[in-house]
Amino acid sequence: MNRIKRFRALIPPWNMPSDPVKAIWWFFYWLVQVLVHFFWVPIILMVIYETYSNGVVGGIFNGIVSGVFTLIVGLIVWAVLYGVLIVLKVSTGISQVVSDMKRMQQQQNDFLRQAYSPFMGNRGEQEERIVEGTITDLDEERQKRRREP
Repeated sequence: MNRIKRFRALIPPWNMPSDPVKAIWWFFYWLVQVLVHFFWVPIILMVIYETYSNGVVGGIFNGIVSGVFTLIVGLIVWAVLYGVLIVLKVSTGISQVVSDMKRMQQQQNDFLRQAYSPFMGNRGEQEERIVEGTITDLDEERQKRRREP
């Protein structure tokens, strides 16, 4: 039972976000985690296969050399995947910190706007008022004004 718990701990939880763009990046991150945790399985299988096949064809020494070479190449590929995972973890952490800081600044601005709005008069209402118009509307208004006097 303890082995099953350790095996399940290696698989990251499936918490895919509902936003499609975030879901794609989340899936790539999840896939890299799974690859890093379980890349030893294809490495061992390829070492066994290369050792056996080259041992049958070229002798036991050639089989062992090709198995060691396959092991080295597999470990290099695993190290590259591990480096990519570290870069992804750092960049994800930085983006979360930046988004949290933006959210906190927005909350602070909203709080300050609410707290000091009675002292500032109707300034907030003036900023929110939007005046719509086009050039043709302005031209028509000018023509109306010229006709009136």
